[in-house]
Amino acid sequence: MSNCADPTRLSPDERFREVATILAAGISRLHQNSALSAENAEKNQAESSPDGLEVPAETRLSVRVG
Repeated sequence: MSNCADPTRLSPDERFREVATILAAGISRLHQNSALSAENAEKNQAESSPDGLEVPAETRLSVRVG
């Protein structure tokens, strides 16, 4: 902000620009954070087991004698 000590001294156009700048910075941060979250989710998914935690529909029982 050009004169943050006294925002009432800003003209309406200057206030509009300042608010737009703050809003744009917030939206940019939001997009960066969501992109990082998506990258982390993909990384975690790639590192997880391909079988997942599902229990197979058919259960096999094997017993060894001997």
